[in-house]
Amino acid sequence: MERLKSLDPPHKGLRNALSKLALIAGKTNYASVESVKKLQLISKDVFHLLKDHTATENKFILGALDAVNKSFTKDYYADHVEMDQTEQQLFDRIMSLNGEQTNDFGHQLYLDICQFQSHYLEHINEEDVALEAEMQKHFTDEDLMQHQIAIMGEMSFETLLLWFKYIVPARRPEENAQVLSGFKSAVPESAFNAVIEIIKNEISENELHEIQSLLK
Repeated sequence: MERLKSLDPPHKGLRNALSKLALIAGKTNYASVESVKKLQLISKDVFHLLKDHTATENKFILGALDAVNKSFTKDYYADHVEMDQTEQQLFDRIMSLNGEQTNDFGHQLYLDICQFQSHYLEHINEEDVALEAEMQKHFTDEDLMQHQIAIMGEMSFETLLLWFKYIVPARRPEENAQVLSGFKSAVPESAFNAVIEIIKNEISENELHEIQSLLK
């Protein structure tokens, strides 16, 4: 039987977000204010999600494991501290751009973004194997679902919309329909419609129709 994978949705969303960040960084004209603003706009999305995920993982994933196997979580907490510092430094560099830099300067920033992306992907790949298995070892799918409900319950609606924006294009229609069905049953119609408005700009019309046809 397939187990619930707690890390699958956010990690797929982050892989999508980081790939878009690297793509835009690679074609930014760093001597253009308008071009730089586009890079800064997506950077605000991506780095907000990165910080939100670290905080969520510390509290609801590693925090849950602390109670049953505290020795397992130590290195993950340490990695998160190190990556949080790297993220902040990179974000500050991007936000300091003013459209007066050279494209040689921008190329080095692009390479640094790609290096960070590679490091981050390596980190979450390891989590998808070892950390996910440890969660499934100690918790039932019902427990893991309660973790997810608690996470969504603490999240601001603006952050939730942002997660949907990047997660939905990275998952199968049936997976998206399952999550959206539960969301639809738990929130006002206006909130559900806001999510649909966000995601319809991120996926094809055919994919949206397929998701909607699977909604319960």
